[in-house]
Amino acid sequence: MKYTSIFYNQTNENTYLIFDENTKNGAVIDPGCSMEQIEKMINDNGVKVKYILLTHCHYDHIMSVIPLKEKTGAKIVTGDKGSINIGDPDINLTLHGLGHAIEGIHSDIILHDGESLFIDSVEIKCIYTPGHTNCGVCYYSGNDLFCGDTLFLRSCGRWDLPTGDQYTLEKSIREKLYALPDDTSVHCGHGDDTTIGYEKKFNFCVKA
Repeated sequence: MKYTSIFYNQTNENTYLIFDENTKNGAVIDPGCSMEQIEKMINDNGVKVKYILLTHCHYDHIMSVIPLKEKTGAKIVTGDKGSINIGDPDINLTLHGLGHAIEGIHSDIILHDGESLFIDSVEIKCIYTPGHTNCGVCYYSGNDLFCGDTLFLRSCGRWDLPTGDQYTLEKSIREKLYALPDDTSVHCGHGDDTTIGYEKKFNFCVKA
């Protein structure tokens, strides 16, 4: 598996592109950057986008999901509650964050906790990590974890937005993420990369 990323200045959001190096089939994770940026990233790497993987429903992670799906024909992938939340402006906060509502969209594929999606030789495991929202998931492939807003460098996602819950988030991090190998590379929805081992030692919000 190979991956690359781009950064959107207005929301400090990271959008990732993962793909099979041999076939160039791949997926975009959290298309919260501008469509122009995303298209350039896809074209620069010569990737055929088969899936759009969403870690959760918030506007800064789904901003370009509709044009990306229309452009590529890729299937939208979420956890179970994500299919409801991504199309609900009261939960996805698109009206507040973007000035217009994203509504009426649903997942094409729902992954259950521990279930895997394959892109040719690349296995992507879905790990349910509710708390930041009730639809939060992470995607684990090889030694790489794409965690959305569940875990950050020395921090974690907020829990005071619709469907968020502090206890649930802390439980998800301790029981699901801190159970992964210490050398797991963590690619966050905002900010810099980190590792599971580092966060277990130095995270300000959730101690191992």
